[in-house]
Amino acid sequence: MANRQQTIMGVIAGIIVVAGGGWLVFSHRHAAPATGPISKVHTVSTPKSSTGGPTSAPLMMPVSGKLMSSFGWQYSGALNEWYYNPGITIAAQANQPVRAAWSGTVTQVTQEPHMGLTVTVADGDGFETVYGHLGKATVKAGDQVQQGQVIGTVGGSSLYSRQAGPHLDFQVYHGATATNPMNYLHPSS
Repeated sequence: MANRQQTIMGVIAGIIVVAGGGWLVFSHRHAAPATGPISKVHTVSTPKSSTGGPTSAPLMMPVSGKLMSSFGWQYSGALNEWYYNPGITIAAQANQPVRAAWSGTVTQVTQEPHMGLTVTVADGDGFETVYGHLGKATVKAGDQVQQGQVIGTVGGSSLYSRQAGPHLDFQVYHGATATNPMNYLHPSS
């Protein structure tokens, strides 16, 4: 019964991974997984029209490659568990340039256990784009970036990666809410 309750909580909360009888939460905003009840639930929303800000310009795909994992719930056969992907995972060649999807200000460049080297850009209108599993970052916190500007290179997987090999984890947040990056992409991306 306890496992069923945890699984149901995972489905309701949308970001909890049930693994080994415990709860794990993965977000670029936490350096370590939480291990217990969640006080704040992040829900998925769809984009709304906006005047000004990043949503008035289409999102540019940050790297060329193959979409390996889409937004939302995923099943890992290798790990025999369900997990929530708050973005998309793109397989790409190692050292390939990663470009800013929207213009904005770099708010942090950090090393995360589940996303490796990560760059976060505040894009305006409460939006943030997050680029994980970078090989190197070519920007630092406080830098202004333009859409299409190189911010780093594609790196490898990290300790908690669900994908093997070089790839980019790409996430879009509106406030604290993870949103599907595919909803914002320019048709030619």
